[in-house]
Amino acid sequence: MKSKTLITLAMAGLLSVVIIAPVQANKVQDTYLGKLEYQDQTITKNTAEFLHRQILLQRATQLVTWAMPMMNFYQLYPAMLSNQKMSEDEVFFSLCDGYDGVYPYMTANVTTPYTIAMSDLSKTGPVVLDLPAGEIYGVVNNAWMQPIKEINGKPGKLLLVGPGQQVPKDFKGEIVQSDTFLVLYFYRALGTGKEAAELRTAVQAYKLSEAKDPPKTKFIKYEPKSGDKVELNTQPRDMRFWELVNAYVQKEPMADRDRFFYAWLKDLGIEKGKPFKPTADQKEILLQGLDAGMAMSQAISFNKTRNMFPTALYGKDSGFEDAMAGMNPKIDLENYSMFNERASYGFEATTTSAGMVSRVPGKGSAYLGSYYDADGNALMGGNNYKLHIEPNPPAANFWSVTVYDIENRLIIRNETKRSDRSSRTEGLIKNTDGSVDLYFGPKAPKGKEVNWIQTNKGQSFFVYLRLYGPEEAYFDQTFHMNKIEKIK
Repeated sequence: MKSKTLITLAMAGLLSVVIIAPVQANKVQDTYLGKLEYQDQTITKNTAEFLHRQILLQRATQLVTWAMPMMNFYQLYPAMLSNQKMSEDEVFFSLCDGYDGVYPYMTANVTTPYTIAMSDLSKTGPVVLDLPAGEIYGVVNNAWMQPIKEINGKPGKLLLVGPGQQVPKDFKGEIVQSDTFLVLYFYRALGTGKEAAELRTAVQAYKLSEAKDPPKTKFIKYEPKSGDKVELNTQPRDMRFWELVNAYVQKEPMADRDRFFYAWLKDLGIEKGKPFKPTADQKEILLQGLDAGMAMSQAISFNKTRNMFPTALYGKDSGFEDAMAGMNPKIDLENYSMFNERASYGFEATTTSAGMVSRVPGKGSAYLGSYYDADGNALMGGNNYKLHIEPNPPAANFWSVTVYDIENRLIIRNETKRSDRSSRTEGLIKNTDGSVDLYFGPKAPKGKEVNWIQTNKGQSFFVYLRLYGPEEAYFDQTFHMNKIEKIK
């Protein structure tokens, strides 16, 4: 028995030796980051330093997608002030329409005029909007493009109030509390003719401090002249991007959902209450992260997948996607806040409202984007393309197709000075069955000039189809959309 016990213990000892046998020194692990080196189970100093840098690069990259919609507005506001030659303590509306008038704004369209205002409530104090009766529809957004008040044709007074600002107890109207100081408020006066034109400038806006004797509201037509410097609201691709992120952090209250993002920013030199003085190494990381982050933002915006955006692809294989990415403009839902949708839409477009994602047939609007041709290749300005639009597009009011440049997401600039065609286009050529063929390319097909939008060699582009008053055939996706085909 004693001998058997000794044999058993000896075998157990051998097994224990096998179990705790040391891992080979200088082990190399293959990962998506490359080869990582270990000494036994410990990461080498060189590998640890490499990983520390990768952590910062990854965080800088994801901070780009996080900041995308806010960056949109924080770039738009100084652009609007510069273009209209106004100061940040003034309250004014910018009247933007036509080919040159809407150009500075991402994915604007030229078929419906815009009336746009932005205010930094920390400079102006609370702002009063006095809405007249009539068909005025629009929205008030905070700095993250979230709607905080829909303007839906009802008359009345709104008081736009920034974080921590006092509200008068005797104000006779609706208090609209913003969680950011920067707000955008814009509207469209629906209809046509003299009535719509008069309604467009019937809204009154002024500082609460001037409420006892309101000044006449400023409506400034944006009409850039040849040689004028035009500032764009496209997100910058240099250190100005991070300088604007820092400007936001310093000015605005931190949202609870952003606490971890602020920790990442701190590691990169952006911290509330402190000057932004990045080291040379931090600058390099920030710029490399910006390059990758902008590419990722374009990827999720222009190459939506059903995995990331379950409801965004139109039909089975139409080549068109919901430009809103299936986004709920509220962003903050019960169980999570939308991240992919917010980054996707913020990369390519400006402002959101409930009307832009209407699910009621005949109401609001719908936006479908196409970024590649039928062969899966980029839409390149040096090629010629055709889009066949089937008869009776599901739009109760009208439809339009607009071409934008990829680099800036602005209406395409060309010799013809037109970027869109629509069901309202005078002389639009229709086929015998009511369908329409639209053409994109550097030269117009003979006899089809009215259906053509000029593109530029060396400049890739994308296309929006807008449906104003989308009908049931859009919502159930029974209206067939065709891919954009390259003409060979």
